[in-house]
Amino acid sequence: MATKDQLKSAIDNLLGIPSVGSTLHLNSDTIERAYEAYILGLCAKAVEQADGQITLKGILSGDQPSIIIFRGAPGHMSSNMQDFCYISCNLNGKKFEIHLDVEYEGNSEATHEIDVSFYDADSADKVRKTKRLPKTNKKLIMALECKFYTNSIQSVGLAREFIGLLTDCSGSRLSAFLANNGSNNLKKYLSNKKAKPFLDLTPLNQDSEERFIRVIEQELRTWAH
Repeated sequence: MATKDQLKSAIDNLLGIPSVGSTLHLNSDTIERAYEAYILGLCAKAVEQADGQITLKGILSGDQPSIIIFRGAPGHMSSNMQDFCYISCNLNGKKFEIHLDVEYEGNSEATHEIDVSFYDADSADKVRKTKRLPKTNKKLIMALECKFYTNSIQSVGLAREFIGLLTDCSGSRLSAFLANNGSNNLKKYLSNKKAKPFLDLTPLNQDSEERFIRVIEQELRTWAH
């Protein structure tokens, strides 16, 4: 099982943090939040492999902030209580952003928390100006649920909640349930659901990392064609 330090090291490598002289700061310094940020890093790698460009941005400081701050709990995309970081992306002229722990408004107007999300850049700019919640319409490109399990006994409860969330979110091209390990029961439940399962995703499993990055890359290439 990957440790928190191994996850943090993977985040540094994936986001190129040492190369820009920045430091990583997780508001909630737990292995669960580190796992979410690690997934964010894998998504950034997928953008680069699709021949896209990525830029780390702070909501207050702009490009390449000296401290990479990630939320400790779900919050508003427009929040500037701290210099929260997101990833600005450009692929074939299409601009979008990758966010961590952002709240969205579903079709029913209910609020939903999405661990890692891909969102249209122009729409994100409007959200930051209006201070409204982003909507889970066609501007939401991908929605990823990330769970780090410290034991091998996992119920389908969290996966079921995510599937329920997806029924209130229209427009996303890809939805996935990601975990560091998965029970047979969890695998069976997700086998025919809308969310694509990746249940062995850690820095200790290179094959799984490459599979996940390849799926995200291919989906982005199709979307940005």
